[in-house]
Amino acid sequence: MRRTITLLLLSLILLSGCHEEAPYRSAEGLIFGTLYRVTYQSDEDLSDQIDEALQEVNQVANSFDSTSMIYAVNNNLSMTVDSTFYAIYSVARSVYEQSGGAYDVTIAPLVNAWGFGFEAGYPLTQPQVDSLLELVGMDKVSCTPTELTKASPSMELDFASVAKGYASDLVGDKLRRAGVTNYLVEIGGEIAYSGRNPRGAAWRVGISKPELDSLGLNQELQEIIDLPGERGGLATSGNYRNYKVATDGRIYGHTISALNGYPAETDILSASVIAPTCAEADALATAFMALGYEASQAMRTQLSSGVSYLLFVSTGDSLALTPISSPSFPRSH
Repeated sequence: MRRTITLLLLSLILLSGCHEEAPYRSAEGLIFGTLYRVTYQSDEDLSDQIDEALQEVNQVANSFDSTSMIYAVNNNLSMTVDSTFYAIYSVARSVYEQSGGAYDVTIAPLVNAWGFGFEAGYPLTQPQVDSLLELVGMDKVSCTPTELTKASPSMELDFASVAKGYASDLVGDKLRRAGVTNYLVEIGGEIAYSGRNPRGAAWRVGISKPELDSLGLNQELQEIIDLPGERGGLATSGNYRNYKVATDGRIYGHTISALNGYPAETDILSASVIAPTCAEADALATAFMALGYEASQAMRTQLSSGVSYLLFVSTGDSLALTPISSPSFPRSH
């Protein structure tokens, strides 16, 4: 009997030692007009949970979808919001305050007028800009977990600068609730990550070289970094992919300053931010672009210890880039 028990215990030990790790899986597709890719370690196919998270954010934050919550708010069809809307709004409100108002999701009327939204866009006169600025300002809206209030029915919100980051976080949250600890979620360049890659090392990603490329054909990387810690988010913002060329040949980017109503003429060509959440990183990266390097000093000094950044700053020569980073931002390989 003792021999039988000993053999049984030995068999159990050997079986436990031979347990294979769960495979890494991937899911990919289109959302918010851009590509997404999710890599995760799990015995189960979690594609349905991933799609559920993506559609949840799409139904709330996609201004181009006439069935979305933000569309209803912008068109005064309903001021009722849910916890997802409130969570996205709260991130935006926090960065609005950190940036001194340069980052502002009520910028939608100006985004449209400059041709980066629903309208073709046109050169605006100063009186037109001033008129639209009257409809901008997060201090003119208030939001609870159930309702949004606007100072004017003509005010509109645009969550494009934070929605992809929030969606990446939400997919990660869904995966974690399913028991997944190793994953990388990337939506249009905004990344939420946790744990390790299939080689058991830190997730390694590239940061694009900030060169004018409206078609996204240039895949040259400026930096390659290992994402730090066990969990976090990385977002990069730049005007080199989404820009307009005026009739006089001037180039203006899609980042509109909420302070003066014009496309931000910034010396920052690209801003990458690592933060505890991808939503926060997404909004902060846009705030850097709206402010420029010198004007962002106050915001930089107030960033929490869990936030780091890498900025590529123009030195006056369009071909010259100066990388400026916080001490904790990962070094390039």
